[in-house]
Amino acid sequence: MSAWWNLLHKEFRMTRTSALLALAILLIGGLWLVYLSSRYNIGIIIVPASFLLVFLLFYPAIYVLKSLHWEWKVTPHLWLHCPQPAWMLLSSKLAVALLQMLAIMLIAAALLLLGFSVSPIPEDVGGITLSSWLPFIIEVGFYAAVFTFAVSIYIGAWATLISVVNALAGNILGRFRWLAGAAAFVVAVVGFGQLQETRLYELITRWGLINIPLQSLPELPDFGTRLSVNAAIGRLYAGEILFYLLLTAALYALSAWLIDHKVEV
Repeated sequence: MSAWWNLLHKEFRMTRTSALLALAILLIGGLWLVYLSSRYNIGIIIVPASFLLVFLLFYPAIYVLKSLHWEWKVTPHLWLHCPQPAWMLLSSKLAVALLQMLAIMLIAAALLLLGFSVSPIPEDVGGITLSSWLPFIIEVGFYAAVFTFAVSIYIGAWATLISVVNALAGNILGRFRWLAGAAAFVVAVVGFGQLQETRLYELITRWGLINIPLQSLPELPDFGTRLSVNAAIGRLYAGEILFYLLLTAALYALSAWLIDHKVEV
């Protein structure tokens, strides 16, 4: 485990400066949006926060693609002849990407809550005070964060495999190696889309229904009465979770195996 921590520390040091710069830009820009929301309305900060959440879905994938590209280009001999197995190298990169993503998410969440607290919105919205909405906002934000982390890890697994396929094709296609990665992407998208339409996929994934309830939705006034709303933010299947969990692990394992046994300088 100490070897993995050393790899993690090395990866962190390599990206520390750029990560701190990105966080500083996020903080300064976020505070500026909070100021604007305090003068106008909360939508000024909600819209950029939504775009940021979408971007974070692809953050680990972008990080891994960029990091692996640098490894293939700058230090291929050192990296490929490292005595540690490839899964340690890949997992350290993914861990740093997720830590940076968590830092971005925490800063964005804090700025968003600050924007809500200072924006000139009515104290009473639809008969409900803003303080009553706060637990609901936090709960929805938590679900959104968990979903973003899960999906980003899955997308990152495909990005890792595509990068490794590019490296495998380097000796054959040369500077056109990106065609191999593009082909792998197209095959994955089309093939997986076809799989999802099959009865087999439904049998594998459509079992163990899980409803995700909203525990903190406020009571809504309805024609002079108090209407308690029992709502759910969505539903998942245990089979679907297990399927994507195993697929993600298989993609990372395949990428590590290819690096250990097939990729050559």
